[in-house]
Amino acid sequence: MKNNHFIFLIFILLCSKSNCQTININSITTSRQTGGDNGYTLDGTRMTVGSRLKLLNTSNFGSSGTYPKNISIFDGYGTTGSLTSISSVPINNIFFFGSFNKLEASTQQFTSDEIDSLYNWSVRGGKLIIASGIIYSTFYDASMLNSKWGYGWTQLAPDGFNPTTIGNSTDIFNGPFGNVSSANQGAGAQGFFNTIPTNSKILATDATGNPTLFMDCNTLDLIIADIDGYTDLSGISAGDAINNMQDKFFANSIVFMDKLQPPPIITNSSTTLSLNSTYNDYQWYLNNTPLNGAVNQTYSASESGNYYVEVTLNGGCKVKSNILNSDSFTSNDIVIPNVFTPNNDGVNDEFKITTKNISEFNCKIYDRWGLLVSELTKTNETWTGRTPSGLQCITGVYYYTLTASSTIGKMYNENGTVQLIK
Repeated sequence: MKNNHFIFLIFILLCSKSNCQTININSITTSRQTGGDNGYTLDGTRMTVGSRLKLLNTSNFGSSGTYPKNISIFDGYGTTGSLTSISSVPINNIFFFGSFNKLEASTQQFTSDEIDSLYNWSVRGGKLIIASGIIYSTFYDASMLNSKWGYGWTQLAPDGFNPTTIGNSTDIFNGPFGNVSSANQGAGAQGFFNTIPTNSKILATDATGNPTLFMDCNTLDLIIADIDGYTDLSGISAGDAINNMQDKFFANSIVFMDKLQPPPIITNSSTTLSLNSTYNDYQWYLNNTPLNGAVNQTYSASESGNYYVEVTLNGGCKVKSNILNSDSFTSNDIVIPNVFTPNNDGVNDEFKITTKNISEFNCKIYDRWGLLVSELTKTNETWTGRTPSGLQCITGVYYYTLTASSTIGKMYNENGTVQLIK
């Protein structure tokens, strides 16, 4: 085994409910790269000796364990193209992306469609831990994610993870498995980030203050400078017990991502606006102006306009919700949803306008470039998130205009936005 452990690693965590008692982990199997350094997946040699065992030990992760959720692992995605199926992974799963070398002849290469699928799932709310994807010398290239996520890497050894003030406030360094005053990198490809995305929170640095662990607030992903922070080469102990600081760092990182809140989405009931999760802080806005004293999870809308809320998540990221136009739900005769999720899971798969006592009806839906993507001419018609030619529309905000008249001659002219989330 070479000491070229400059690879990247991704955990993708999603649990739709805070009381989810099982964390299901989907892992890319090490058989996707049978030669070279193939030890950095959950079924690879560098992680089966300790890291994987610690996840499956019910004294650590179990109903009566240190963190009261069991973990189940599925190893798959071993062939080129298979990662595109991530879009169908249930939202209460974890997805673990191991480490692979583009220059290794045995590697089943990752396509741009696979990386795009991973990124799009992340933007929709998928939670990733990404370890360094770098180019090292002339024989190792694991820079699959750098350009998509916008980070760069510099080699420097020895190095480690020293928590910042923000980092110390997270479960990573002060979680259920104990306090972590610092953690190690390992082997030859230690380093730091020379570039990180704008709107990021640095959670750990090396001894001279260079970032080695940060949270990308654009994607809500945790990005770490060295894969070996999670392997035996940094000091993860053999066996299933939590024995040292490095073990705590690894286990606490899983807890942090499991507890990380999803992107905020406003829902409405009459004039009460509420959110899909509980966050650390809230600030509601009306027409881009902060509402005085509107700092709770819900808000009672009393006037027309565009509402959104900015929330603070674990790790310090501030994230804005979708925009909700209050005119879309003030009428008792017409109720227009502000979000739908056409992912074929049987829940909220269609954009459906609820009407009462409406005799004439027309709703046109446009993308952000002003192209018409759907037109509804009957009250029982729905939009499934496809164009008139049948192509799937991308995740994003769409605009609608609606005209209608009631059975007693009342006229309606509505316009607003709807967010499509897959």
